[in-house]
Amino acid sequence: MATASFLASVAQLGAPGPRVGLVQALWLRAALAPDAGQLFTATSLDTEPLSLTIEPGELPAAVAQRIAALGLAPDAQQLLRFMIYKGYDSQMQAGYFKFTHSMPPAEIAAALVNAMPSEVRVRIWAGWRAGQVVASLAAQPHLQIDTSALLAMIEGREPLPGNYLFRNMVPPNSSLEGYLFPADYVFLPGTNTNTVLDAILRRFDDEVMGTLRADASARGFNLPELVALASIIQREAMLDEERPLIARVFLNRLAQGMPLMADPTTQYALSSPADWWPKLTLDPRTVDHPYNTYVITGLPPGPIANPGLLSMQAVTNPATSNALYFRATCEKNGRHNFSVTYEEHLAYACP
Repeated sequence: MATASFLASVAQLGAPGPRVGLVQALWLRAALAPDAGQLFTATSLDTEPLSLTIEPGELPAAVAQRIAALGLAPDAQQLLRFMIYKGYDSQMQAGYFKFTHSMPPAEIAAALVNAMPSEVRVRIWAGWRAGQVVASLAAQPHLQIDTSALLAMIEGREPLPGNYLFRNMVPPNSSLEGYLFPADYVFLPGTNTNTVLDAILRRFDDEVMGTLRADASARGFNLPELVALASIIQREAMLDEERPLIARVFLNRLAQGMPLMADPTTQYALSSPADWWPKLTLDPRTVDHPYNTYVITGLPPGPIANPGLLSMQAVTNPATSNALYFRATCEKNGRHNFSVTYEEHLAYACP
């Protein structure tokens, strides 16, 4: 029975690290086997995260002592021997770690070879849908994002993590589509859902709720209208210098009571999480949807994406032009030809 128990313990330990010599491996197995079960048993079910920073040049023995002092392992010497046996002692990285008492010591030892970054950099791209933002944040391995909670707050089904100036100017319980400000963000590893969303929404307040909102109001736009039009411009424009021109085209159409006829609004109507911006292969006028600006007149009920600052500035400071149409150039370089009449517009069609 004793032999069977020993062999079971050895099997639980697994193979030694590739650089561990045969004699050393045999000795470590013999030393670890009697209490090997402790290495694969969590010290408790507590999932409260504990932080540990390993300094450059810190010895594995000192790290094992600190892990044991946090109550994450019952025996520092046993943990150190396991680290040596698996080769983790030589692969251990300096940096930031988060552990819980619900992690077995063997799992903690294995994690020591993959330190978290000291900061997590996240980019929200202008023109992304809210769903794309959520997917990107949820994919960050070093942030603690609760996808369900984040979606519930973005969709207006749950309270937000703070109070924001812009929230008083949009319909209550409405979606945050359009208000997830595109920018680069820096978070500490392990930052939770509420803190991440709070930073994004406060950035919108900081960037938009001052001069820009006042400029929009002076042009007769309230905040939701500014963001809605800017979101369309964001999806239409490839080049920053054309955003004011595209804004002017849409403003001219609105002034004349014309439909905006913006392809991105039809894409929005046809989209799904599998394809947020599907290629249009049908007549957009056949798509019956409240956001499709080929079948409705005026602005859609809300933003179709999260616009960047330049697209919002284009609404408040558009170019001077009588153009009512624009079409991508045949060179496919992101530029557009602008025209006043429909006949001119047709003349710009590519062969």
